[in-house]
Amino acid sequence: MSEHAAQGAGPRPVTTQTRRDAVVDEVRRAIMAGELKADQPLREVHIAQQLGVSRPTLREAIYQLIHEGLLEQQPYRGVVVTAIDEKFIADTAAVRVALETLAARALADDDPDGTRRAKLKAAWQEYRTAHSAQDAARLHQAHVALHRTIWGASDNAMLKRIWPTVEAQINLAITVDESTRSDPDRALRVHERLIDAILDGDPRLIEAEVERHTRASADELIEMIIERQGGEEDLKP
Repeated sequence: MSEHAAQGAGPRPVTTQTRRDAVVDEVRRAIMAGELKADQPLREVHIAQQLGVSRPTLREAIYQLIHEGLLEQQPYRGVVVTAIDEKFIADTAAVRVALETLAARALADDDPDGTRRAKLKAAWQEYRTAHSAQDAARLHQAHVALHRTIWGASDNAMLKRIWPTVEAQINLAITVDESTRSDPDRALRVHERLIDAILDGDPRLIEAEVERHTRASADELIEMIIERQGGEEDLKP
């Protein structure tokens, strides 16, 4: 039995060469795999030892994951794993549908010199490149950046001001979706329909694709999570 197995499930050692980014990736993986439980306080000393990194390096990664929404700072408890439930997924999807429809329509409606579409096409190209590279971390970053671009390229001052506030929740919802499905090919197809709709510029098509991309996907994701939880309950002695 390996030393890590003997210690039980949790973050695995990372090489010192990769440091903060590798720690972010590994702690994120442990959270999404359920090895670090929702509402569970982080034991910094223990996790730093498991990862084989210094506590300052771990803290840098923790700050990044707090920004992403996977971790949160609570009074008197310290840093804990964010609780993600069906209501969070549904509520996030409802907000995204309303605001991303507005952003996508604004991007498509008023673009006399093609600058906004050019920004969208560049972000979409990076997403496709990341997908082709089969690099999960890069694909996740490109996924979030694609939606950030839709909001930013809308040139709506209020949407651009709101994005930094909601980015952590959107990032978290995207992470849950990617982790639960583990189907980058499906994600590519879904995003291709969304981008094509925006570039086409038909408001009704944009509205339908944002709805399908976000709310319908969230409903499907919730069903998958409930089924998975039911299967785990059945396996308990």
